[in-house]
Amino acid sequence: MRLIAFAACPLLAFGLVGAVAPAQASTSAAASCTPLLKKAKKSARAGQKAKAKRLRNKHRACKGALTVRTALAGYTFTGKRGDGQAVTLTLCSNGTWESRTGNGPVAVSSGTSWFVRNTTFSSATKWETQVGENKDRRKGGWGVGMARDGDSFQLGIASFDGVSDLGPVTRTPAACG
Repeated sequence: MRLIAFAACPLLAFGLVGAVAPAQASTSAAASCTPLLKKAKKSARAGQKAKAKRLRNKHRACKGALTVRTALAGYTFTGKRGDGQAVTLTLCSNGTWESRTGNGPVAVSSGTSWFVRNTTFSSATKWETQVGENKDRRKGGWGVGMARDGDSFQLGIASFDGVSDLGPVTRTPAACG
């Protein structure tokens, strides 16, 4: 029982330091999307239409991933997946995360970095994505599927490049900031 209590302590400790991180993280991430748009404009002026279009699409995807990350960072999601498993997922702004899954024995996983990947983005309030500890799903590791439709959030299983078994979850501010 003590082991589980100590597993949550790093999240709380990082949360005190990460109170200022959301504004800094979103500013630096927005800056990382800007070069793509600049390259697209430069390519368009040089007459490289296909390259410019590809870079504009990458810029759009980058901004979408940034919007999704902002909606997830600093929150705890609690509920049941579509397959009936109870889940609690905490995603901190500083990159730390903790996942608890199960009804009887609870599986606890945690890490120091999480990434938004394979996002299907319609708008800031309608999207589907995977959240994982690696940028590339093929590297393995922990991953979950998430979706948002308006004010409702859903959590499920990350399956290949998609999401399955989504179930409703509630979003509350996380203890980590």
